[in-house]
Amino acid sequence: MMADVTDAQPRTLQARLDFLTPGRRYTAQIYRDADDAHWASNPEAVTIQSRQVTSADTLTLKLAPGGGQAIRFVAH
Repeated sequence: MMADVTDAQPRTLQARLDFLTPGRRYTAQIYRDADDAHWASNPEAVTIQSRQVTSADTLTLKLAPGGGQAIRFVAH
């Protein structure tokens, strides 16, 4: 599992997945801020996504003001 949070400033982070086992495929279950999320005006806006990843991938994490993300990795 991976989690990131931010303060009142929005942020974009690059998260390398090189901690995953090389040669294995994973489903990343991503619970992230919706595009219109904001801590003051829309604090409960969330988007849930799934995507296939490997240890060679990097995820771009866009954190809304006062927001965050949680990602669960399921091995195949």
